[in-house]
Amino acid sequence: MLSPTSRVAVTAGAVLLALGTATAAANANAAPTARNCVVDIDSGSKQCYDTFRAAIAASTNGRITDAPLSAKHIDQKLADRLKASSGTSAAESVQLGVVYTDSNYGGSSMTLTAGTGCQSGNGRDFQYDLDGIWNNSISSLTTLSCWLELWDAPNTAGFHQEYQQATSYVGDAMNDRASSVAML
Repeated sequence: MLSPTSRVAVTAGAVLLALGTATAAANANAAPTARNCVVDIDSGSKQCYDTFRAAIAASTNGRITDAPLSAKHIDQKLADRLKASSGTSAAESVQLGVVYTDSNYGGSSMTLTAGTGCQSGNGRDFQYDLDGIWNNSISSLTTLSCWLELWDAPNTAGFHQEYQQATSYVGDAMNDRASSVAML
């Protein structure tokens, strides 16, 4: 037979175990947090952040620190600042565009950067194969210093669609099909 002190300890342990199990189950059922990644096209390096603000601060080397927390809220003023910041002599990376996993600029975002900008539709300047959560999941995009062209196969092969401006839905033909992106 357990003493009163032992019974309290056993009961407390059972309560903690139950709370831990409930917390683990709640976390397992929680919606995944949107990721905000920055890809340097030149090196292929990718770094992800908890907020879009942190991603933009990193990709602009601290020149823009007041971006919205969510990439969904890029307005024309911010887009113009991102384009202008990449023309400064202190710029180490140029903001090329942003792709999103959901329509209407929602879900996870990936900001594409490089050491130089595009030549305004004068041929392909960069290309990047999408991997992980990005492969076959792009639904909207924001053009910045480049036009973006989505391709349904790696190495910019297969069916493709070109976008010259921010697009809240890439269309049924390209939605959740892109495996690579070209910057023009």
